[in-house]
Amino acid sequence: MSQTISNDYVSMINKSGSGYNIPEIVDAIVDAAIVPVKEVVTAQKERVETSISGMGTLKSSMSATQTLVNSMSSGSRFSLKQSPNSNFMRSTVVDQALLTEGLNTFENVEIAKPQIWRADGETTISDQTITIEFGTNGANDSGWTPSNPRRFVDVVLSGDTLSSAVTKLNSITGLTAEIVQLDSNSTNYSVVLTGETGTKNGFRMTNNASTGWTTANSATGDFFQQAVDATFDLDGQSYSRSSNKISDIIAGVEVELLSRRPEAQSTTITKSSENIQKTVETLVADLNAYKSDLNTLGFIDEVGDANGELAHSSFLRNAKRNLTSFMTAPIAGFGDNNIYFVDFGIKTAKDGSYVFDQTSFDRTYTNSPEKFDALTEDKAYASDPDVFVYAAADSAVPEGKHTFTDSDDKLSHGTTAKDLTSSSSGSGKFNFSTSDYPGFLFQTSSETPGDLTIYVGRSAKTKLLNFFSDALATAGNLDATVDLYKERASSLEARLTKIDQREALLQAQYTKQFSEMEKVVNTSTSSSDYVTQLVDGWNKS
Repeated sequence: MSQTISNDYVSMINKSGSGYNIPEIVDAIVDAAIVPVKEVVTAQKERVETSISGMGTLKSSMSATQTLVNSMSSGSRFSLKQSPNSNFMRSTVVDQALLTEGLNTFENVEIAKPQIWRADGETTISDQTITIEFGTNGANDSGWTPSNPRRFVDVVLSGDTLSSAVTKLNSITGLTAEIVQLDSNSTNYSVVLTGETGTKNGFRMTNNASTGWTTANSATGDFFQQAVDATFDLDGQSYSRSSNKISDIIAGVEVELLSRRPEAQSTTITKSSENIQKTVETLVADLNAYKSDLNTLGFIDEVGDANGELAHSSFLRNAKRNLTSFMTAPIAGFGDNNIYFVDFGIKTAKDGSYVFDQTSFDRTYTNSPEKFDALTEDKAYASDPDVFVYAAADSAVPEGKHTFTDSDDKLSHGTTAKDLTSSSSGSGKFNFSTSDYPGFLFQTSSETPGDLTIYVGRSAKTKLLNFFSDALATAGNLDATVDLYKERASSLEARLTKIDQREALLQAQYTKQFSEMEKVVNTSTSSSDYVTQLVDGWNKS
């Protein structure tokens, strides 16, 4: 790169003799050749490093949004109301697809209790073998009936402390053993054994020593509680259960009995859109936060120099396009008709942000409330309700409607057909599966179940999680793009190193040349004239 040298440098010459300011003259010549190139490469490197930072911000935004989506709760389209309150009984939705509106009245509730055996004032334990056997038991082993099949455990105590003996007993499934301090006296302890609730979950304790812990001897057991079942009337029908948590009397609901109550209490199931709307509005906020990050990173400042870290980035443009395509794509497999985000009340505003549309939400809730199942819950089922279908969230089986033909055991989806193999799973059941779709099968009671329609639906939640997982995958485009940026930054750094080396070389060359020139100038009668002529010659060349 050529640069005109000013004769102003002649003024730097010592008029009384030879006295060039060689370093300044050399610096000026070298800077004229190096600085413009170095500035361009440095600016390129800074832009690349900014892009690397922007990619890190984008990755963090994706991860944060994925975490928020994963925390989405399943907003039930039903609500439960407990009356008179939840102090006596608590109800929880476990499967909203099974819920039906109605009033469920409980009366004469007696809660299930475990068998409890307690020995007070214990300090040591002798060597012995204790046998714990499970079944129905009363005080002092009255009315003992062992479980069928018999279930028992032998615990050998040899040189055990009270604490280690209790630890061994506590390891038995169905039994809790602990040492309890009875009062403020730190030496006043009891050994307490507790079984599980329900009449058939009692236990009998015997030993092979002349003295020791037994449930038959009231002298050693200062307290005894018999195991009993929970009993109650539901809408006039009497029931009994071994546990206080009951999930098989009201479809889709688990009821937990908390205390005895003869008086009436109820669980009322009613339809409600409030929970679902909160879920949808939360999703809108999460998606807008992610989209805002994309817009900030890709901002182009047309009047200033405040561009986003990924302004003009093709990767960012693709990320925006991918999100737009995702939000307009159908959610299939929840029936014969596809579901769209707009059915949930999620629309795109003119500025590109997402908004909650109450009208669309209400229309779907009124006409097709089951569509909201696709918001957070995956679903796999068959046209025959007796056929069980399993499809893991990460299974390769495509979402949507599949057709199984019994004559050739083929599962078809669109233009793709897969051969299925059947195998007996025991108990008269048959599993149909294919190695092409790991994590997928359907189970029937016949090896020739007839033609079936199989539906595999992945919820909006699962699809969003997979969307961000694919983007964040180690082998994905994001990391590959970051690697390219890093390679570019490394290449530019190497180029800057070469420029620095070139600068040092020119510095040495020009310093040597001007030093030699100084010798010639020292022989000249007029250094000023000589340099003027020399510089003029350079400018003409």
